[in-house]
Amino acid sequence: MLGGGPETLPRTEARDVRADLWSGTYRKPAVWDETARALIDLADLRPGMRVLDVGSAGGGTMFPALDRIGETGSIVGIEVEADWVEWLGNEIARRGIRNAENLLMNGQSMSLPDDAFDAVIVGLVGLDEDYDFGAGCTIDGAPLLREVFRVLKPGCFVYNSNWLWQDDSEWMGELVRRRLPDCVKRGYFPGTRDGYVDLLESVGFEGVHVESFEGHYTFEDPAEWMACVGYCWEEELERIKKAPKVLETFEQDAVDLLAEQVNAEGRLDYSRSAILVSARKPGSA
Repeated sequence: MLGGGPETLPRTEARDVRADLWSGTYRKPAVWDETARALIDLADLRPGMRVLDVGSAGGGTMFPALDRIGETGSIVGIEVEADWVEWLGNEIARRGIRNAENLLMNGQSMSLPDDAFDAVIVGLVGLDEDYDFGAGCTIDGAPLLREVFRVLKPGCFVYNSNWLWQDDSEWMGELVRRRLPDCVKRGYFPGTRDGYVDLLESVGFEGVHVESFEGHYTFEDPAEWMACVGYCWEEELERIKKAPKVLETFEQDAVDLLAEQVNAEGRLDYSRSAILVSARKPGSA
């Protein structure tokens, strides 16, 4: 139980905690913004640059990048999720930003000209469709990074971040696999240092630099953890919910497993580590 016994649970009864497991609302964890800022800190962005932001989502990398390039620079964001394109477009307008735009576009087939950008940001975009990090080989010629290479000016840099580890997703994976032994999913796509070097060099980049970023965070309670992580496991959770007895043991297992991560304030401690990568397209800028 959380904190070592029923009397220390953040709710009065264990059953209440299990029922409450599904009541949380999504609140973007600090790790997203902090990891985005870490990537922008790595990037050599200067006033006047024209930047491409691949996988722009909610603007986590776009807005800090705009601070670096100033009003004389510009950013084009591309995103495959229409809801995010609309949301970020509205946010750009709300902030009165005139040197950024956000487009609905697949990064694997960009309708953008060759050699068009002084830098490309690929923030927290998993490259699992470009590279099999388990087998250590590229997939279909690495379509996303091949396109990034094409639109980037010679002598300029791409900056990418991806996950190395997520405590909170690993907890969910352990719980799901107890009930669904056939599930091999992790809920995220972890990269490796050697894999990134191999991938980027295979596309034609040089001078690959890799470093890591680790952050330590908390969830207020199990419901916040479920709201944050559960959307990646919707299919598996629906299978579990169809068997009431399985669901009940899943809920109790969740309470027991998360109990091991509770700090003195009754919050759930977890960590996430990311890999931060930069690489140069050969030639003169």
